[in-house]
Amino acid sequence: MIRTEQVAAGRVNGHVAHAEKPRAGILLLPTITGIDVFTRALAERLAEAGFTTMIWNPYPGEVAPADIPSAQARASKLNDGAVDTMSECVSYMLEKLKLPAIGTVGFCLGGRYAVLLAGRDRRMFGCVPYYPSIRVPNSPNQALDAMAIAADIQCPVHLVHGTGDQVFVQSAFVQLRDVLERRPAATFVQVHPAAVHSFMRPDLQSVPANASATGLSWPPVLAFLEACLARRN
Repeated sequence: MIRTEQVAAGRVNGHVAHAEKPRAGILLLPTITGIDVFTRALAERLAEAGFTTMIWNPYPGEVAPADIPSAQARASKLNDGAVDTMSECVSYMLEKLKLPAIGTVGFCLGGRYAVLLAGRDRRMFGCVPYYPSIRVPNSPNQALDAMAIAADIQCPVHLVHGTGDQVFVQSAFVQLRDVLERRPAATFVQVHPAAVHSFMRPDLQSVPANASATGLSWPPVLAFLEACLARRN
């Protein structure tokens, strides 16, 4: 059984799933719903694969949103200063948990943050943005240009996109893909026809395109993390 704990140490706040014999660490950046059943399950799957995983808590001291409308309202109040707290989580994982290497995996809201974090924090060994909520132009609460910052990411990136995404639309996907592919670091891209935004959500699995994308996308992501973090030497 995976051991889990809640961490609240200064600005470091999150849920940790400890691998029995950790080979590396993952900072998991969640969707607008925050630390929920879905992200806890993903953290445990990553821990079972040997990656001690911390889920960053976007709403410290608050109860997680109960539904999508309330999550949207809560997320609209977040700002890009949150990236600094993510870097503090990375420091905690390296210094307190003694993990040898850290990567980041983000979904939706967290997918955009994964791009920002990897572009600003040179300690990342790998970055996986799942259907990142990158809009062009930015939303009013967003100060950082994710496209520009993506060009500064020095680690490998594995981008996951569904062509039915109505948030990270096709033109934004193409722009981000082109920026990433101009970097000297490796870029891997998955494209899933007709899969919608947040296609991994359990309540969206009745749509065949989403179920297919969910099943097909995860094994290559695990292999990518293994190659970037666990087998980095």
